[in-house]
Amino acid sequence: MTPDDAGRAARDEAARAEHRRLRERGEAWRLVRAVDGELRLYRPEEVGFVSGGSGVTVRTVGGLRVLAGVFTAFTVALVLALSVSWGQGRPFWGAVPLALMSAAFTWYTVALIRKEKRAVELRRQRGVPAPARHPY
Repeated sequence: MTPDDAGRAARDEAARAEHRRLRERGEAWRLVRAVDGELRLYRPEEVGFVSGGSGVTVRTVGGLRVLAGVFTAFTVALVLALSVSWGQGRPFWGAVPLALMSAAFTWYTVALIRKEKRAVELRRQRGVPAPARHPY
């Protein structure tokens, strides 16, 4: 499928018309270009982890898993440092906000991983390809 496909404009317009019809009925479908180059309708939960846009550095689920592992290790190290310093009678209170922030980032990355896993399963059930991670 190429962007200059003669029938692509007609298929795109048909997808846009279907999207307008669904929006008028109050349904929340998203019109997104898929990896096969076609405009497709996705339920919001089928889109998953969107890695495009400004400021996104991690672009894959594998990268998110690595990031979650790093945050988890950092959180554990900070909790251990706090418990050791507490046992010595000199609590390292600076570790508390850092550990809380690291735990929050861990939770967030795990939530994104779960969201993408669910989206992949829903797309598989419906038989639609993944949304493109870049514009066509």
